[in-house]
Amino acid sequence: GEWLRSHASHVSCDFIGTKEGLEVRLVPAAGFALHTISKVPLPRSLTPGILLWPFALLRSTFAARRILRGSDLIIGFGGYVSAPCYLAARFLGIPVIVHEANAKPGWANRMGARSASRLLIAFAGARRLGGVWAEAELVGMPIKEKIALLGGLSSRERAEMRRSLCTEIGFNPEEPIVFIFGGSLGARMINKGIAEFLGYGKKDGIQIIHALGRNETLPIRTTRYFPLSYVDDMASMYVSADLIISRSGAVSCAEIEAAGKYALLIPLPIGNGEQEANAEDLVRKGAAEICPNSQFTGTWLNKNIDRLLEQSHAFEVQQSPRKISDAAQRIGVMALELLGSHPQVNNLKSESAE
Repeated sequence: GEWLRSHASHVSCDFIGTKEGLEVRLVPAAGFALHTISKVPLPRSLTPGILLWPFALLRSTFAARRILRGSDLIIGFGGYVSAPCYLAARFLGIPVIVHEANAKPGWANRMGARSASRLLIAFAGARRLGGVWAEAELVGMPIKEKIALLGGLSSRERAEMRRSLCTEIGFNPEEPIVFIFGGSLGARMINKGIAEFLGYGKKDGIQIIHALGRNETLPIRTTRYFPLSYVDDMASMYVSADLIISRSGAVSCAEIEAAGKYALLIPLPIGNGEQEANAEDLVRKGAAEICPNSQFTGTWLNKNIDRLLEQSHAFEVQQSPRKISDAAQRIGVMALELLGSHPQVNNLKSESAE
């Protein structure tokens, strides 16, 4: 949406979401119109609710059809509202771009992929599903521009960002920094493990920045422990961290990779196992280690923190300036190609191919 607004001002972008999701706050704040429909999660067990699911899907599809009438293109990223939108698009004859954010596609995108005009993936691992996915185009994950640009920073620029953050929060830039987060709403299993780890008495020299989540009570701040509810400037955190500990959602993994950082990933065991698949993609690249959610405790971290910091340091030593992520641009160019109405498409195609 941001890329299209900047490069194709004549294209109007609206969003469809649910009333319960973060999009209710984030989309209007970004200046875009948000339409809502009822979410239709696929039942994962044989319960009485599965009998009502087809009717719920049909109801949301009709709601999506009313919203989408008159649209020229749909870009779907999976999730609760995508399946009704894909079905509505098929009824209305609207072309669809399907982008799969995870290494293991969800059911909505597996359904939408069959009739998509363009099928895109963020993780190469998604191709292992075979079929249409084997030929899907790898474009990466759209992330914030400030984070996408981290890969191209010089060592001097990274050091300056680290010193600036450390001055702001009272940390020593010469000592290791561990950055821990579990997403915008936090991760209680991770928070519990960190609290236990702190109870052991922190390892000498280790400094911790810990984003607990908006709804969590913040622990007491100390000279080496900086708790906060939410991170506004993730770019500075990524650059400053010697080790990242986080969940392995699609966006988090894409941002960690773009920043060229090493991470301990703790997949949330939900859905169809997509977070574990995302994490495995980074492990294959040598950029991460996985700790199962059930095994992550303060005791485990206390035993392994020094080893993880050593692995992270070895990984970063091997890093060179990275290619800046251009997923948003590549998806935007494809959208304009399908719309067939923008004079700059040929120029933008050339830029995205570099």
